[in-house]
Amino acid sequence: MILEPEVLFAYRDKLAESLADAKIDEAVDIAPNLSSGRIAQILTELDNDVVIPFLERVDEKLAADILIKLPHEMAVDIFRLIDPVISIRLIDTIPVDDAADIVALLDRDELSDLFSKINPEIGNTIKDLMKYKQGTVGSVMNTYFIAIREGATVQETLNAMKDAPAQIQNRAYVYVVDSEGKPQSVVSMKDLIRTNPAKPISEISTEHVVVVHTTDDAIESSQLMRNRRFQMLPVVNDKNVLVGVLLLDDAIDILSENLAEQFVQMGAASREESFYTPPLGTVKKRLPWMAGNIFLNLGAVAVIATFEETIEAVAALAIFLPMITDMGGNVGIQALSVSIRSIALGEVRLSQYWNAAKKEVVVGLINGLALGLLFTVVALIIQGNPALGLVAGIALGCNVLLAGVIGGTLPFIIKRLGGDPAMMTGPVLTTVTDITGVSIYLGLSTLFLASLLGG
Repeated sequence: MILEPEVLFAYRDKLAESLADAKIDEAVDIAPNLSSGRIAQILTELDNDVVIPFLERVDEKLAADILIKLPHEMAVDIFRLIDPVISIRLIDTIPVDDAADIVALLDRDELSDLFSKINPEIGNTIKDLMKYKQGTVGSVMNTYFIAIREGATVQETLNAMKDAPAQIQNRAYVYVVDSEGKPQSVVSMKDLIRTNPAKPISEISTEHVVVVHTTDDAIESSQLMRNRRFQMLPVVNDKNVLVGVLLLDDAIDILSENLAEQFVQMGAASREESFYTPPLGTVKKRLPWMAGNIFLNLGAVAVIATFEETIEAVAALAIFLPMITDMGGNVGIQALSVSIRSIALGEVRLSQYWNAAKKEVVVGLINGLALGLLFTVVALIIQGNPALGLVAGIALGCNVLLAGVIGGTLPFIIKRLGGDPAMMTGPVLTTVTDITGVSIYLGLSTLFLASLLGG
């Protein structure tokens, strides 16, 4: 059956409507026509009193796929509330790396009870994954893969693939290992099916195997995978024994989550905070940064206090002050966002900060000139003072230029110094652009005070 986009959208709307009306049986009938990701997106907008019965009645495999598409905090919340018999079967069904992410949020007593009920082999694998530090490849790798001993034939390899467990999610590559389990070469499924079955596997395998270690950074390994266009990456332990694989869909999720975290931190928010964080927990994560920001903004206050006499002489100066500082902050955030995104996706090297600076100078000059001229006209119309319009326009143009250069290069500098560019650049950028905008604007106003008074 061919499902066109319009048909899929209709199924989506019908499922959402059925669930909203608590017509669970009707929703269960519609669910097979939609992807698990689409269903998960719908479920995130509903209460648990609808989500739980739906997941309990829908096909078990689909329920497992939906569960791993939900935010981990929501998934573990559902896991606690769903029928215990079903929850155990779901853990046995979903990939072990996803299961480890979910059960890691359970408390000690819940974990102990869970491990006493699930398949011991799966339980031990989950425990092994939970031992790895969060953020490493070991904590996100999949332990199901296909490996064949050296000396095997193509036919033996194909037989091994046919008999491999159903938990293996990607069969694109087969890894050839020695007697100790160390990877020696790799062969693709495409090459296997095109080759004489009697041939030794060594004749068609590639000896240059790119591997990552369990302790390697998961984000950097995902960037490597994306850049090299691999479907999966073999993961070895400290003895170089093959213990798992990093899958493409997991790498995409890691990069997406990292990019989202980077932008969350730009606002000085915590990456650990989510919709499910209790109110007091949210306050503890946000309040210190907001309190610290008060002291950062004292710099701009100090600058304004220095030019108090100028402001008293020409009160109209205060009208345009917020616009100049806000515009600088907005332009800086634009440049900052592009730089952080490029760093997060591994598109640029940290040594390229000078190239970023040159680009932002050109962009800043053009934008600064255009916005400065526009603001000059606006200020002239509002106040009817040509000198004030000119000063405001020049100040805005200069601040836009500086904000772009600072926003575009600061993430590179902070990252190169070992800091977190997303967490540190947001507050620093807004403070710096506020201070530079106020200094330039009021400095020029002081310099041309006589002209302003005469206007």
